[in-house]
Amino acid sequence: MPDDPTPASVRRDEAALPPTSPRRGATARRLVPWLLTGLAIAAVAVVAAGRSSAEPPGPAAMKSAAPPPLPVQVHVVQREPYAPVITGTGTLVPNEAVDISAELARKLVTVAVEDGQLVAEGQVLFELDARDILARIARLRAQARYARASFGRYASLSESGAVSEDSRDSSKLRVEEVSAQIRELEVELEKTHVVAPFSGTFGLRPVSVGAWVAPGTPLGRLVDIGTLKLDFRLPERHAADVVVGSEVTFEVDGRPDELRAIVTAIEPAIERASRSVVVRAKVPDPRGVLPGAFATVTVPLASRDTIFVPAIAVIPSATGSRVFVDKDGVATEVLVTVGAREPARVEIVRGLAPGDRVLISNLVRVRAGSPVAEIPADPKSAAGTKR
Repeated sequence: MPDDPTPASVRRDEAALPPTSPRRGATARRLVPWLLTGLAIAAVAVVAAGRSSAEPPGPAAMKSAAPPPLPVQVHVVQREPYAPVITGTGTLVPNEAVDISAELARKLVTVAVEDGQLVAEGQVLFELDARDILARIARLRAQARYARASFGRYASLSESGAVSEDSRDSSKLRVEEVSAQIRELEVELEKTHVVAPFSGTFGLRPVSVGAWVAPGTPLGRLVDIGTLKLDFRLPERHAADVVVGSEVTFEVDGRPDELRAIVTAIEPAIERASRSVVVRAKVPDPRGVLPGAFATVTVPLASRDTIFVPAIAVIPSATGSRVFVDKDGVATEVLVTVGAREPARVEIVRGLAPGDRVLISNLVRVRAGSPVAEIPADPKSAAGTKR
């Protein structure tokens, strides 16, 4: 504090005055401004010290306070052979199947087959009433004998010139006309015998002897279940992966065993509604499986070399799937195209190359540009990266 300008002699005199002296009070009032000035200077010093302590640290201090690298587990990308397997749904159909019916409108007079009977190709199953046809055939055969005899006489007379060649030709035409009528009736007579068009199992018979049947009336169903056909569908993108002669496997409900079939034909067009292709395979040994059964089909595709990463490494986003790759200790985001999916791993079609180090842990905390440090992978999680 600056020196008091009051003369020393005066200050001594005032000190000697009693406390109640008016002169002593005047001296105290002169000291108050100097005291307030000293307090203000002290307050400014305290505020300045607080501000200096709140200033941000310099570059050296920030470097020393940087977070440590994030510990992560890493999967090293490598190519491996892969034989993909796809599944589809299908239906078993008989090798051959036909609804038996009559071609003529006649009364059924004979039933020569039982429900569920095995029949051979050409075996007679039903007979229709053919008595009127037989009568007409007998009449035409008599006419044919007379026509042939007449033609013989006209031929002899024509050689001697007794009859004209036109008369001889008319007689010959009559023989041919009667013979044609007989053949026509014989064909109609064959149609009164309903025979099996192929060997198979006859189904349930809906008619009995005495019933009047017309063309198209169902008499039963004949199926060949010695071999079966398997019709199934595959997605459009796999249409070129299945070839004739390849083997597929399938399962049906209620059967614990797996059955095999050989691809025999592929529909040459894609179904517009389902965007799938229909494939037909032959089942040489159905083992008692009946037509109409629903089947789950497994189709092995051609083997190829590809890249797989653990499924946990692939992060879906609005712009597509992505993974984080460790590049020189820094997490780098990479967009990828995925292919086949398995429970524990995902095929990467585009975006990664052998040798890339894909992050498989701490993915919730990692960000693009984050420093990372590799730690040993968990053997259990590593086991899921290979098939």
